Amino acid sequence: MSVIQRVSPVILTKYVQAIFVAAGLPAGDARQVAEIMVLQEMRGVRTHGLRFIESFLTSLANNHMNPRPGRRVLRSAGASVVIDGDRGLGVIACMETMNRAIRKARVHGIGIGITINNNHFLSAAPYCLRAAEAGMVGLAFSNTWAGMGYPGAVGRIIGNGPIGFAAPTASGYTMVFDAALSTSYGNLLQWSRDGRGVPAGFMALDAKGKPTTDPRKVLDGGTPVPIGGHKGAGLVLMIEVLTGVLGGGAFLSAILPPAERASKRDGESQCCVAVDIAHFMPVKTFRARMTEFIADLKSKPLAEGYDAIVVPGEKARRNILETSRRGILVDPDLVTTLTRLAGSLGVKSPFKPGK
Repeated sequence: MSVIQRVSPVILTKYVQAIFVAAGLPAGDARQVAEIMVLQEMRGVRTHGLRFIESFLTSLANNHMNPRPGRRVLRSAGASVVIDGDRGLGVIACMETMNRAIRKARVHGIGIGITINNNHFLSAAPYCLRAAEAGMVGLAFSNTWAGMGYPGAVGRIIGNGPIGFAAPTASGYTMVFDAALSTSYGNLLQWSRDGRGVPAGFMALDAKGKPTTDPRKVLDGGTPVPIGGHKGAGLVLMIEVLTGVLGGGAFLSAILPPAERASKRDGESQCCVAVDIAHFMPVKTFRARMTEFIADLKSKPLAEGYDAIVVPGEKARRNILETSRRGILVDPDLVTTLTRLAGSLGVKSPFKPGK
């Protein structure tokens, strides 16, 4: 009987890199994809890490994703830059965009970069964390193919607006928030695998337009609803404007699901913003103020059923420490999938046989 296995982050990173090299990526790009995927797992975001390997490999094999893209700068002026991702792996072009935004921010106090003609970027956190590591406040968001409803419309007509920010602190962890503005496809799948319902606070409809807490009914022709109704929907519109519209890329119905993409102009766009703290105050002072801010927040009276007030990034830091020490948990079904994929590419699996 299969059981959950633990694998060292170092071993897992080398393994994932080998898979993507075998699939045609340059070693440097494959390494960066592997590091970001493993970081997601270490942070505890198991829906948007290793589980994307199979879909990425499928897109590469079907030529819906370019293993060796000719990324290029389309426009660069002042604090802004626009990059053409040339249908490559979304995480590579988006990280380049954040790195360029950081360099712009060193000069101008703020840097903003947009990547167009790109693919799925997994989630906002890795790019925001890169800015925080550089002593900056980082923001990142992406448009995506229609996976969410919109007030007054029927069915899925707009992306779910993944968005995040990060800020350095002196509290032993980076404050980092990362979320979609509705239930994500990955979370719906995970809840279905775990036999859990859609959590309170998230609304979703079944194929008949009736409210449901059954993730399988949402997946089977249903529709996730924006958090906060029109408020969440409005934030997704902001994301669309600051990514595809402003960057000159695809937006709304022009963005197709990966399996349906036929050209370089029907993929996602991302926006990365870096704010250089040093242009406002010494970074050390900002970190101290962030720690004071967190302490103030945590000092508030606790609601019934809670034993602590948790700040975004706090749990992720604990997960990173645990997985560094004990290894990353990999579910049995994922072990089976990754072993099969690795075997088809001639890559040796780090998983124990018969487990």
